[in-house]
Amino acid sequence: MLTITAMTAGRSSQAADWSGTVQASASAGYVTNPRMLPGVDNSDETGELLVDGSAMRATERSQLTVTPQVRLTRYDHQTDLDTDEGRLGIDFQEKLERGDWTFDGLGLTDSTVTSERGTTGITYVNRRHTAGSADFSYERFSTERLSWLLQIGAQITRYSDAAQFGLVNYDYGSVQFGPNWNFSERLQGSLTLQANRLNPDGGARQNNYAVAARLQRSFSERYAWRVSVGGTRVDYSSTNTSPASSSTTAQYEIGANYKGERLTWDLSARRAVLPIGIGLLAPETVAALVIAANTSEHGTVTLSLNGIRTDAVSVGSVVVHSSDTFGQASVEWRYHFTAHWAFSALYEQARSRAGGVQEWANGREARLGVVWDSGRL
Repeated sequence: MLTITAMTAGRSSQAADWSGTVQASASAGYVTNPRMLPGVDNSDETGELLVDGSAMRATERSQLTVTPQVRLTRYDHQTDLDTDEGRLGIDFQEKLERGDWTFDGLGLTDSTVTSERGTTGITYVNRRHTAGSADFSYERFSTERLSWLLQIGAQITRYSDAAQFGLVNYDYGSVQFGPNWNFSERLQGSLTLQANRLNPDGGARQNNYAVAARLQRSFSERYAWRVSVGGTRVDYSSTNTSPASSSTTAQYEIGANYKGERLTWDLSARRAVLPIGIGLLAPETVAALVIAANTSEHGTVTLSLNGIRTDAVSVGSVVVHSSDTFGQASVEWRYHFTAHWAFSALYEQARSRAGGVQEWANGREARLGVVWDSGRL
């Protein structure tokens, strides 16, 4: 950890503490059906280099966290699937006298091979997907138990050669407002009113209005649960081929997590209306389960299950998007043979079905690699 101090009037005062970590891994893999096409069973060998970092600056009243990531993937035969991916996250929090304000920013560039899984299903081509988002929020404390939260967010999404493959660039904005209650030290609740707007390039504007109530409870320092229920309405503007229309649907989130000495897990399921890459607001259902266990003094096993389903969207009586489904299961074993180095073995199975296609696509991946972790710097 690096400590920066300032000298004032013969005294030293701590200005900020910087700390950080770096993790890098290199692996070789064997992949079956990387494009996730139905009825395809072709295989290829890949190499991957991944570098993750985290840097944090903390003072008595504020905290800044920066999280960069770079991933390079190369294929032996299907070189048109080679990708260079990167992301940069920035999180800033500051405590004021009567409230807190935060900023969350994210910029990323990756490939449609991964970004369109379970949403548009356009995973058979490798085209650049670039997105950026920024969220500002302010929470004002009225009493010890009641606070009010206002959040404003914006997102831009761009694709290379978008129109050629049916993808649409779009801008997305959202506003959220509502009260938060601390019923006790272990039980919290909130009510959120939300309005969103999607502006697709060359398409009709879409508005989304939602309300949701949320409860979360910590039974102990190790175990907690959360639940949120509500409803949402989407208004679609008229186009040359369809009149204006609207639809309503339920939204929810349920989840639970446990943190023990040798075992941790998190289970969640969520349904919400979100923008997808063809310039539409569509209902999405996402479920995930992550279990991590220490198998020995030096070994860990992580099991991950996740799935996403995007519902069909109709504007008026016209179906403009069919449903898409993607599911993935993976297990990774790591053995730490020194304090900073580990051996990694991973196996992954994926399954997807694009809209309008009856046959499922299946993919597999096996990967061996080494991981270096700097520890806290």
